[in-house]
Amino acid sequence: MAKGEGRVTGRNTVSGKMLQSYIERLERLGEEKKQIGEDEKAVYAEMSAAGFTPKIVRLVIKRRAAKPADIEEVEAELDMYLNALGMTTEAPLFRAVGMMNVDLAAREQVIDAFKQLVPMEGEIIVKVGKQPVRLWRDAKGVAHAEDIQETAAPASSPKPSPASRREVPDVDEAGAFELGQAAYHANEPITSNPFAWDDKRRPQFDAGWRDASGSDGMGPDT
Repeated sequence: MAKGEGRVTGRNTVSGKMLQSYIERLERLGEEKKQIGEDEKAVYAEMSAAGFTPKIVRLVIKRRAAKPADIEEVEAELDMYLNALGMTTEAPLFRAVGMMNVDLAAREQVIDAFKQLVPMEGEIIVKVGKQPVRLWRDAKGVAHAEDIQETAAPASSPKPSPASRREVPDVDEAGAFELGQAAYHANEPITSNPFAWDDKRRPQFDAGWRDASGSDGMGPDT
């Protein structure tokens, strides 16, 4: 028997057809990704021609997609590192607390000290020991504190695909505004907006998020 004779290929078998369908789907997705990349380059080129700096815009997009608490944590740590290297003359937040003659080993004292640093109509989240604490001021300017319960997702839980469609809430524009406020208080980024770009409720969600955060949606005010 000649070499190769009698060998069964998968061309017309069920498994062969299934494999081919997977490969063709991946090839189509690759083409779509390539096209999206080209479209993105075109937008950045147009933006650059209009006088905007693409690398700064990329930072803005990344910042808008981040959770408020994550941004605050990164900025606090960055401030600490810059101060340690002598690259800034402004004392970081932990030094400001230290100058209040607070016993850093006493949890309640630390929380009371941080209450003095909460901006009007704003909030901060700090970690005292292993317990994160949310500090905010009410409409009368009185500072409050509450423990935040961290819930870790199961290790086996799959991460949602960025391309997956969000369920659109059945609310009017006022309801969208309230959802935006609730999203901020739930530590969700402004990009968690569930409404389509051409939906009149989308700007109302963003307005609610900014109203609750007291910022423009690019991150916490400094």
